[in-house]
Amino acid sequence: MNDDERIDFGPLDPSRDRERWRRLVASVAHRAGEPGLARQLVDWGRPALLVAAALALLVWTAALLRPPAVAAPSGAAALLSEWAQRDEVPATTKILEVLGGEDGPR
Repeated sequence: MNDDERIDFGPLDPSRDRERWRRLVASVAHRAGEPGLARQLVDWGRPALLVAAALALLVWTAALLRPPAVAAPSGAAALLSEWAQRDEVPATTKILEVLGGEDGPR
């Protein structure tokens, strides 16, 4: 590699073959006019949205047709619910007793 001769890079010049260079530039310009990434995402998103909507409709329909499973409240929750339904305000000591506060059982 100690040659002082200059290397001819001419064969690597793409514009050397004018017709091939013109076709290459035209090809790149044509591909630049094709839909971009944003357009492709929109096109791919439509079917995905349709599938998601169909699944949601299926799940909602199944939920509407199935009888609701309601668990009866128990313990402190049941007592507090009863007081609220009757619009009853018990004594503070009673509330603390139910919730396990200072005056209640431990």
